[in-house]
Amino acid sequence: MNIYTPLILLPSISFITVYISTPYISKRLEEKNIVGIDLHKKGNQKIPTAGGIALLLGFTGALTIAGILDLDAKALMLIYITATLACLLGLLDDLLTLSKKTLVLFSILIGTPFLTYHKGSTFVTLTPFGPQDLGIAFWPLALLGVAFLANSVNIYAGFNGLEAGLGLITSTSLAISATIYGSKESAITLSILAASLLAFLKYNYYPAKTFIGNSGTYMTGAIIASAIIVGTIKTAGIIACTPYIINFILRAKDKFQWTVGTTTEDNKIISQKICSLWSIFMYKKPTDEKTVVKKCWTIQAIFGTLAIMYSYITVNYFI
Repeated sequence: MNIYTPLILLPSISFITVYISTPYISKRLEEKNIVGIDLHKKGNQKIPTAGGIALLLGFTGALTIAGILDLDAKALMLIYITATLACLLGLLDDLLTLSKKTLVLFSILIGTPFLTYHKGSTFVTLTPFGPQDLGIAFWPLALLGVAFLANSVNIYAGFNGLEAGLGLITSTSLAISATIYGSKESAITLSILAASLLAFLKYNYYPAKTFIGNSGTYMTGAIIASAIIVGTIKTAGIIACTPYIINFILRAKDKFQWTVGTTTEDNKIISQKICSLWSIFMYKKPTDEKTVVKKCWTIQAIFGTLAIMYSYITVNYFI
């Protein structure tokens, strides 16, 4: 079986599942008052949150069908367990509003399956000492890498369609990179995630009818990180995720204070300081929400394209 059959079949299943289930789940969440405030709209509109539940349903449905295909079940199970743990942690935060310290500590547990499954190469190209095989020491670092990216995706948020769009662009570019490298399971899981996020954007893009919630952001980050490690596309992964890393640094400089700017009378957003990647696009200049989101998407697309170019050049000229 070639790679293209599962690359078409499984994402199609996840897309349909998320597209159909999201309205129903959103309605139930709203009935249970599991909602968030749309910060950039007048009237403090309440929007259903925890949309990651629909993403997990889509991911589960696709990977269930994957069992009949000739794929590495251990690799898929590792990514699935990690994704589920991430979604559950995010859901707990959506429901109980955990403290930042508790959230960070629990996020370290998301990647614990890597300590036992050991899927992926322990060879790392980008180290202070040049390319190195880290051996058994790699797996604790993999655990921390999953936690870092899950948290990085979670804090690059706050606007209609931002998180889902960024995740869609990143997972698509890395799915292409993994396909170029021949990392079949990585390419498939990233494609499933991309299809799920594409379906979810139907309801999450401006004006949002549902929010992705921490359940969705943590799950997105965990799947991307796991697929990078399992698929041995670490350098391409770092390139594609550079905007997340930049945003993390900017947020860290601001001590991770939660801010999404100030909404003006004409429904535009302005920031008086550069404390995140999105704040650059509205720094002392009122900008509408859709423009901010599209500019963030553009930056992500540039780095995603660079990751694809790096993968193509490396495979065709250096391997």
